Amino acid sequence: AFLIVASCSAHVVRHVSRRLIVSAPLASKRIGTLARSAPVQRVKRPASMCAESNSLPPLGMTAMTASPATVNAAGCVSCENEWLVRSKETEAAEAERLEEMRTSDLRGFVQEIYEYGMHMNDTQRQELALTPDLELRRFIIDSSTPPSPLMEHVYNSTMQRVPYEQACYICGPEQAMLLRTLVALARPRQALDIGCFTGYASSAIADALPKESMLTCLDIEPTWTEFASELLADRNASFVTGEAMDALNAFEAEGRLFDFVCLDADKPMHGEYYNASLRLLRPGGLMIMFGMILFPTIEDQQAMERLHEILPNDTRVSTAQLPVGCGIQMIVKNQGVDATKPKQYYRTMREDGTAGGLAAEAPLTGAEAELQLRRYQIESELTSIERLIESAGVTLGGAAATGPGTEALTSSGLVALAAARRMAQEAADAAALAEEQGV
Repeated sequence: AFLIVASCSAHVVRHVSRRLIVSAPLASKRIGTLARSAPVQRVKRPASMCAESNSLPPLGMTAMTASPATVNAAGCVSCENEWLVRSKETEAAEAERLEEMRTSDLRGFVQEIYEYGMHMNDTQRQELALTPDLELRRFIIDSSTPPSPLMEHVYNSTMQRVPYEQACYICGPEQAMLLRTLVALARPRQALDIGCFTGYASSAIADALPKESMLTCLDIEPTWTEFASELLADRNASFVTGEAMDALNAFEAEGRLFDFVCLDADKPMHGEYYNASLRLLRPGGLMIMFGMILFPTIEDQQAMERLHEILPNDTRVSTAQLPVGCGIQMIVKNQGVDATKPKQYYRTMREDGTAGGLAAEAPLTGAEAELQLRRYQIESELTSIERLIESAGVTLGGAAATGPGTEALTSSGLVALAAARRMAQEAADAAALAEEQGV
């Protein structure tokens, strides 16, 4: 068995095929000093922020925790392309090291290959997308309404201006397209995005909202909320930077209600976010939770598996799961719904367009509810026409064809990934040592 493993391991090192695409970083996205931004504030960055390749953080999924959030200036060389070039350099160096180890320390070599396999096992399918899955994913994307120019702009700006190790946080295009459709079905006046990152999912939500509706986006990292506010400057969106629980508790104290909630944040905290968000969701409202199937870390997996047990047995909601992207959970709030009054309209936004203090108000019924629903329908139709005109003649490309997960991680990619993690850990250890020594 030892010889068989060694032989297969040698094949792993020598095998080179398609380009390396890593589907997600190992760090967990967190939301988390509550600072509310202006509804939309354009962020201008000097051209000098465009990073040189040797100034980027070490390649690897742990680099997200070892390096600060970074957004380069518009016009930079694509971070995705630059990352792919560096990955080949890392892959070559790691392959050379392992080949030397294979001839000098066969036992140590086999142990390293074994650790590669165990790591893949621990993270399930997150880093090994099988060919049928990829073909299905491309089919789903091709069979969906194309992304809007806004969605393409946010996606491509993230891939160009955010270091690829961090940009891999972005949700899949097929998830964004489905999210946009679900928002249109939910017809929200007030929508909440918890864990907005660079605003790709937010752009999908905003695209399905009429102009008079509002989107509130949360993230712990000011770099991301500033960047997202820049990209979504033309939409009715506001951004809150800080701990998610602080923001959610503040919304509850204000008496706010939301018609729609999207949750894609720190997975070990998803249970807390779920309960807090459910209190803010109006009866009959829709919540979408991401990351239900694929898990970047064991901690994430354990947290989401607990939710797998809790959600189907929560009598406050009705729920179903879709195996799209990293897994989407659809949750409808049943609590508070009056089945004897099928036509109800919860006013989550005041007549003057402001929000807050509406949770205690009884829902509109009868002719008043019909009027508000008809008003929303007309506003949505007008907005759809305007956005159709905006997209006329605009050539799309990017989100529907490229990005994390569109190609399988090959054996050569696995070698580069392992090397990247080791490099990132060494850099983190060196930084920690330097801090201890006061360097």
